[in-house]
Amino acid sequence: MHVCSLRFLPAACDAWQDRFPRAAACVQQVTACFAEGLSDIGADVTGDVGAAYAIIQTMRRVTAGGLGVFVLALVQAIVISAQSAGGTSERASRTVWDGVYTEAQAQRGRGFYAEHCASCHGANLEGAEHRALKGDRFWATWQDTTVDRLLTHVSTNMPHSEDGSLKGTLGARVYADIVAHILNTNQFPAGTAELNETSIAGVRIIKKDGSGELPAGSLAHVVGCLEKGTGRNWKLVKGSRPARVVEGQSPDRNAALGDREYALMFVLTPLDKFVGHRMSVRASLMGEGGAQGLNVTTIESVSASCQ
Repeated sequence: MHVCSLRFLPAACDAWQDRFPRAAACVQQVTACFAEGLSDIGADVTGDVGAAYAIIQTMRRVTAGGLGVFVLALVQAIVISAQSAGGTSERASRTVWDGVYTEAQAQRGRGFYAEHCASCHGANLEGAEHRALKGDRFWATWQDTTVDRLLTHVSTNMPHSEDGSLKGTLGARVYADIVAHILNTNQFPAGTAELNETSIAGVRIIKKDGSGELPAGSLAHVVGCLEKGTGRNWKLVKGSRPARVVEGQSPDRNAALGDREYALMFVLTPLDKFVGHRMSVRASLMGEGGAQGLNVTTIESVSASCQ
């Protein structure tokens, strides 16, 4: 199958304003390439993203009406896919330790935070009416997530008000600056480029020496095999490593079993009929990685056998 590449675009689409008939050929090529599916784009698509943007700008100037809009949408879609394909491995390896905001941005964010956030979260992010945004509480909430998730949460839920009318009212740049301040306060290093929604996609929030165990208090999901413990207590054996429960995502009930054992604490659901079952558990971790047990939020059977 033909591998679509942006490299043909400069030749096929050059000088639209002078040779508009050639636009029809470009439309056909772009459409045919697009129809084959973006999954077939392959590595070549990353070779001329800059040229593709130049084409887009030319098309903006000289095309109008349905055809122009259609082609522009196609090329933009391909460029976006190219950026995604070309940058996936790079983004996957980026963390908060790589410098994802600037000092100047954090300073602006400090002022915005003081104006809009300090009354609820404390002047120094230490917590007040609402949770702290630094230190242990920050790690318990955000370790093993991503900076874009942090930005999305802040920009869609803050500032707090009784009727919720203030949520999302500050503007994208203000929210980005506030997140830069949060990262700076948590002693992540500054970099040379400002933080924005695009630049932080997939940037992981991890401990400096790697992901490590989720800290105590983290809301996590584990799977394992249910067994009776001592007395009236229950335990989970062959347990998986705790995985962060992420808002809006369903945990993997079919995750691979592991070699961990967890004490199940504060279980209100009768479990006798589930002995030997594969269980899915959401819980707040007691101790790092759940070493002191799981404060169970929900527990349910996945399978009558545990394999």
